[in-house]
This record gives sequence, C-alpha cells and structure tokens, in this order.
Amino acid sequence: MLMPLPSILSVVLGFALLALLQVESATSGGSSVQGLDGQIPIIVDTDMGTDDWMALSYVVSSTKANLLGVTIVGNGLAPCNEGVRNARYLLGLSPEDADRPVGCGSTWPMDGYASYPQLWRRNAADIMGETALSPQHEESNVDGPTLLADLLANSPEPVLILAIGSMTNIATVLKLSPHLKKKVKVVVSMGGAVHAEGNLRVPGFTDTLRNTKAEWNYYIDPVAAKIVFESGIPIKLVPLDATNQLPLTEAFIRRTEQLRKNALGAFVNRTFTWISQSVNNGEYYHWDPLTAVISLNPDLCNKVERLHLGVTTDAGSDTGVPSGQPMSLFPYSSFEGERRKPLNDNAAGATVVSLTGTYVDVCLQADAAAYEDNFLTTLGAD
Repeated sequence: MLMPLPSILSVVLGFALLALLQVESATSGGSSVQGLDGQIPIIVDTDMGTDDWMALSYVVSSTKANLLGVTIVGNGLAPCNEGVRNARYLLGLSPEDADRPVGCGSTWPMDGYASYPQLWRRNAADIMGETALSPQHEESNVDGPTLLADLLANSPEPVLILAIGSMTNIATVLKLSPHLKKKVKVVVSMGGAVHAEGNLRVPGFTDTLRNTKAEWNYYIDPVAAKIVFESGIPIKLVPLDATNQLPLTEAFIRRTEQLRKNALGAFVNRTFTWISQSVNNGEYYHWDPLTAVISLNPDLCNKVERLHLGVTTDAGSDTGVPSGQPMSLFPYSSFEGERRKPLNDNAAGATVVSLTGTYVDVCLQADAAAYEDNFLTTLGAD
C-alpha cells in the first residue's frame, strides 16, 4: 500500500532528526559516558604522585566505574618500575581490581628538557614505605602506549580516559594509531591554568624557572598536550582555576578517619595524614582526586566555560629544573626524530585562550562540599 506524501515526509524527517540527535550525542562529549552495562569504561593515565594514589583509589572504589586498566607516564612523579609496583599495590587492596593491567611509557617528553625534581620522584616512588607485593605481580612491565592502544581497540564502546599526568602515553597512541581516537569518548584532564597563574615555582626546587604560566602536568610534556588538544577528541579540563579553590584542610583529614574500615579507605586516611605532616595545609590541593570525582560526576562542576585553548610549545631556552634530570641524559632526538630542542622558557606548557585553539570544556569552579562528600562516601565513609 502506498503511503500519502505527507506521511512519507514525516517518516523521512523523523529519521533525519533521530540521526542528527545521534550524531550530536556521539560528538559532543557530553556529561554522560555511561557504558552498555551501566558503568563508565575508564582508563586511568597517571604519573603516580601522591594525589594520583587518591584518585586511583576513588575510581577503584566507585560503582560507577569499570576500570579497564592503568597506564603510567614514565616521565611522571614516580619512575616506571616503582610507579607500576605502586599501582599494583593499590589495585591489590581491592580484590576485584587486583588483576587490572598496568603499563608504563617513555621516561622522556616528546620534546624539550622538562622533568620533575629528583627528590620529588624519590618520595613518590616510596609510597610511604607501603611497597609489599604479591608474588603473582612480579612480571615484567608492559609498555604504556601499547597497553593503552590494546585497551581502546578491545573495548566494545568508547572509553573515558582520566588523564592525571603528562599526556605522553595518550599522544603517542594518537600519533602511532590515529584511528583509535574514535574509541575515546572524552579525555578528562587535570592540567593547565586558564585564568589562574601556573604552579611551577616552588621554593628550594624550581626558584630559577621563569615560567609562571604553566601547570606541572602540561609543562612536563607540552608537545604531548598539544597533540591531544588538537586531536579532535572531546576534552574536559580541570585546571588550577578549579583546584586552587580546594586546599587540603584539617577538617577533611579528620573526616577521612571514617575510612579505616576497608583497606583502600585506610590507605587513603594514612596518605592524607602523611601529607598533612609533610607539607603545610593550604599548600596542598585536591588536584587529581577532584578531577577523578568530576570525571564520574560532571554535575559537581558548578561553572563550565567552553573556550578555544592552545598549548604553548614553541622553541626557547628552557633546559629544565636544576634539581631534575640533567640535560645530558635526555635522548638526542625528539619523538618526531628531529634534534631535541629547549622550549619556551617563559611559557612552555601554558594553556592559552586563542582564536585558533581547540574547543575545550573547562571546569572553573567545583562544589567543594559535594566533592568532599562524594569522595569520602565512595571510599566507605558513613
């Protein structure tokens, strides 16, 4: 039976509208990345500093997350061997996640000579002396970008990448296997400083740095951050603008005492207590834990701006921090095979608003009370 012309037009328009909505949903990188089973498939890409321990503990404890694996940036706060060991230790505190795969990437940035102070790396490697490992986890390390590529390729649905370190692993995968970017739903990144100042200047460690604009995660590998920003993958940024509003407080540390009833919660309590004894409260912020919570609960970000952002990667004279890796140890060649060069000593890694930049959803203000409640409840507080 033939359909009347108006009916045919209604059907065609209906299908067109449905297709448009599907395309918009697939490309917007909106607030929800819920998977087919009701959980969010997530890969944690981390530099395994102290705040990363908290963020990873949160993701492992969340019923919203389906943790596919952990990839560690080798140029981060913990060297590869210790970073992998520590990640496996933390995963082992949650029996359901003990066998999640862990890998570690390159020790060096794609270009430039940036590195963390070596004392910071030794402190991160020690994980407060909690380094016991089960015998079954004594296998050799897996390459981080290879693991990341395998996890993306084998996932039946697009994945959320929680990027809480430099973006070297992610950028490497995008350069070597660009087709895999379609398997990334969104990158939620702790990094950058949009309207706020950078955080590179630390008395006694980095006093000579002229760069007052960059944040550490992007300073360590500006080229990698630029590659990810320009990849077309949706990005949600939690910069210093947001984290500066959430310093670690005595009141919060007291609340973590409620977490002692389970292994991961007790570890989090011990770590926050140790941090408070190591640095002055008000100098340590909820950088990566806040980003982890927002990645699974985007509504806890009170103020979001969609901005054109770029990452500064031009050449200059920055040879890194004096207390970091000596320039002579860096490979001669950059990731692209060209001679490695110093980057802009005033702004390498800075996130700048630019008409030619990439659209990025920037969280500028979070609900501090809701964040603390969500973090503590997820880890077992009453």
